[in-house]
Amino acid sequence: MEQNEYLKLLVENRIIVGEYDANKVSGLSPMWFWFRRVRLIDFRGDLQIRSAENITFGFDVSIYTASHTFWEGGINPALEKKRVWIDDAVFVGSGSILYNCHLQHHALVSIGSVVRNMVVPPYCMVEGNPAMIVREYRDGRWRHTENCQI
Repeated sequence: MEQNEYLKLLVENRIIVGEYDANKVSGLSPMWFWFRRVRLIDFRGDLQIRSAENITFGFDVSIYTASHTFWEGGINPALEKKRVWIDDAVFVGSGSILYNCHLQHHALVSIGSVVRNMVVPPYCMVEGNPAMIVREYRDGRWRHTENCQI
């Protein structure tokens, strides 16, 4: 199957929302997302996969870059655009959700985590809903951290 056919499948199945832009994802093809069974990738906000080098996604990952705001009277129909930035050598576990976050180089997102409104520092692991930093890689080994949320 050609790249255009994969892109058509992704758009038809509502896996891609907004207009696909290969420049925002360091040239990763629609096939890359299709083979990883990405649940949703939202191009309406500021999505940047800054380097395709050593990026690993599990299955069923969702990336949201736009949402609606709420107020006392209901939901604002205008979209509020957010950002998701992913640097090089990042691992995102299966079933994870990314929204308004920055995964810095060598960050790990544990399976099923909801990473929202945070910066994950280099060489740190997050897990949970909401995601919290639970481990950091220092001096050649993983060390537990005490409930620090950034």
